[in-house]
Amino acid sequence: MTFGLFGLKSALVIFLTLILISGCSLLPDRVAKKTFMLPAPELAPSGRLATNLTLRVLTPHAEEPLDGTRILVNPDGQTVQAYGGVRWIKPTPILIRDHWIEGLRQTGGFNAVVSETSSAMTELLLSSELTRFQVHYPQVGPEVIIQLDAQVLDSQSRRVIAAQRFRVQRPIADQPIETVVAGFGAANQAVTEKLVGWLLSVSRELYEETGQARPPSGTGSSTRK
Repeated sequence: MTFGLFGLKSALVIFLTLILISGCSLLPDRVAKKTFMLPAPELAPSGRLATNLTLRVLTPHAEEPLDGTRILVNPDGQTVQAYGGVRWIKPTPILIRDHWIEGLRQTGGFNAVVSETSSAMTELLLSSELTRFQVHYPQVGPEVIIQLDAQVLDSQSRRVIAAQRFRVQRPIADQPIETVVAGFGAANQAVTEKLVGWLLSVSRELYEETGQARPPSGTGSSTRK
């Protein structure tokens, strides 16, 4: 009986040590010792005249736990954990939305880019659903994976003008946490570049087709990929 108790204690110590080494917590984390922002996007100006269109970027829809501030880990493809003692400075969807808006403004491809908090009138909406924003551990090693489905909508009719899925995977070192955050930044930079390029292409094609600031409502389907 004594040996069994000793073995149980040893197994418990090993289990807790592995959790501490991994930097992940299986338990609720109420106090964040560190908060992180995503590195700012770096996009070059588009080099073309801006279309006379204003784009509203809606906060991506995300289900729990992606809609919170935890920095998530998906170690085995099934369970979801979180890095202990650290959080994003804002809920993940808002953090990403602000990153996209800044990248779009840097390119100068639109007349203006605003969020849903703005009262400005717009011609286009960017709607999206965030389904992956976490560290994953495939056999080749840890990586940041981001996946989202985006749609460009007519602001007036809410008709879908174009739709596209974006998925990026970036290998990382999983310690220290600053390296993990840098990996998220690199992956999100790649997503932002792809998203912005797609949005500019859709808006220019639309503007050239219609020859006017507002995309025509009630026309046939024009989903572009």
